[in-house]
Amino acid sequence: MEIHFSNVNFSSNSGPNSFAHRLADQLTSMGHNIVNENESYNAALIFIEPASKLNKSARIVQRLDGIWFKPDQFYTHNVGIKQTYDSSDHIIWQSEFDKKMTYHHWGDRPGSIIHNGILLNNVDVTLPEILKIRDSYQYMFVCSANWHRQKRLKENIELFFKLKEKYPSSCLVIMGSNPDCSINHNDIFYTGSISHSVCLQIFSSADWMIHLAWLDHCPNVVVEALSQNCPVICNDSGGTREIVRDNGIIIKENKSYNFELVDYDRPYRLNIPSLGLPIIEVDNSYLDIKKVAQKYARVLGGIN
Repeated sequence: MEIHFSNVNFSSNSGPNSFAHRLADQLTSMGHNIVNENESYNAALIFIEPASKLNKSARIVQRLDGIWFKPDQFYTHNVGIKQTYDSSDHIIWQSEFDKKMTYHHWGDRPGSIIHNGILLNNVDVTLPEILKIRDSYQYMFVCSANWHRQKRLKENIELFFKLKEKYPSSCLVIMGSNPDCSINHNDIFYTGSISHSVCLQIFSSADWMIHLAWLDHCPNVVVEALSQNCPVICNDSGGTREIVRDNGIIIKENKSYNFELVDYDRPYRLNIPSLGLPIIEVDNSYLDIKKVAQKYARVLGGIN
């Protein structure tokens, strides 16, 4: 099968583009061809909305990682996304949360829920800086995002300090650009933007990931953490809990969200609980990119 990926930058390391690269590599290894817009193809996989002219005779599949739901953006930013949603042959939602969101606002469409995936390969930790931190603490916590208020870095840090009361020999490694909460503390380490390979080494070293982002869809950083057998502390809003499953701790939000338009950079207040850390054997088999790519191939080939 010849497949065209639309609105993808394979040289970018952002979440959607990183996943697109993994998916394209796996589909290629399965015998499919990834082609550009000027070549002949059987199916087009559109990431959110098209950035290329589409072959009308091809099967059109839209991959949705959520829609704009701030009140001042809903009607302006979603124009192309909704047009694609209405005209595609099939929708792939990253999570049940995303499916319910679009159903609520735009109605029913034929589609499938396929969570993101990754190559399940435990990486070796070789960087001296990571090994030094790991050797200095009994517990190593980590969080990661391109930071803005929706990602709740402030609450991640608050939870870390609560955990530190029970587990004094603990540190927190904060990965990602533009942290919007900066606390100078000997046991908190900011890495800034780092390569994917270094991120995986940190996840492999960590005991727990903290990801309290509000209404997140299917965060690739959580998939990456679980791929390295790092359990996750998250909340029950959005789609994150769908990928965490039993591989972590899920904190209940104070207030439920019913798909209303809302400023997601003004998240609802979250009570930060005192937690004990159970022993968790992570089962990440459902995140295997091989299984995920097989599901994509079936949809792209018209086997729903």
